[in-house]
Amino acid sequence: MATDEKGARAWAVMWWRALVAEVLATALLVGLGAAALLPPGAPLSHPALAFGFLVVALIEGFGGISGAHMNPAVTLAAALAGRLPWAAALPYVIAQVVGATLGFGALMLLSPSAFFESGPVGGTAPGSGVGVISAALLEALLTGTLVLTAGGIWRAEDAGRVDPAASLKLGLVVAGLIYAGGPLTGASLNPARSFAPALLQGFTADHWVYWVGPLGGAAAASLLQRTLGPPARRPVRPEDLPLHDKAEA
Repeated sequence: MATDEKGARAWAVMWWRALVAEVLATALLVGLGAAALLPPGAPLSHPALAFGFLVVALIEGFGGISGAHMNPAVTLAAALAGRLPWAAALPYVIAQVVGATLGFGALMLLSPSAFFESGPVGGTAPGSGVGVISAALLEALLTGTLVLTAGGIWRAEDAGRVDPAASLKLGLVVAGLIYAGGPLTGASLNPARSFAPALLQGFTADHWVYWVGPLGGAAAASLLQRTLGPPARRPVRPEDLPLHDKAEA
């Protein structure tokens, strides 16, 4: 029992900063990103640019602490790529869901109630005439494209080629994918981003689309990338983990 408690304490010391960073980063991403959807009739450029620029800012702000995944699909891809220990993957996802809920909840509290009187806003749902299977496949395709980009950046880092423009590239990809898929599915690309508005506003119809699609697309893209161009296999090193001082814990 004492050994288990010591192990749990050591794990918490090693990972608490990263988990707090994921809560904060995801809260800011969802709360501020969804704010672009509140004005009635807001054009697609509003959420596309808002989420895209927020990705850039939050990767710069939190990337060195947790990797700034902010997305269960990215966390799954990171675990499959060996960038994140599997033992940390579920806590990351929980932190992201909690952060998204806090962020959207804060948005609801701070925004004029008139924005929410006509029905749920800020969430994602299949577009008119788009079936749920098609929506799930489209979300898989969109998220898979994002993961291919992230995976390419990770593989370059593994080879010693750190890309100083990585955050900008990922932000532009997110913005482009929202432009491409927004009218069809809402272009969630992120289960946590869809979960918070659905939970807090009580609309759960077809919500499974935004878990199955992005997670399936992330897994498929990660495995495809590893199959077509497998990186050198290696264990997770201390310097790969958020906050290099964790090796001292």
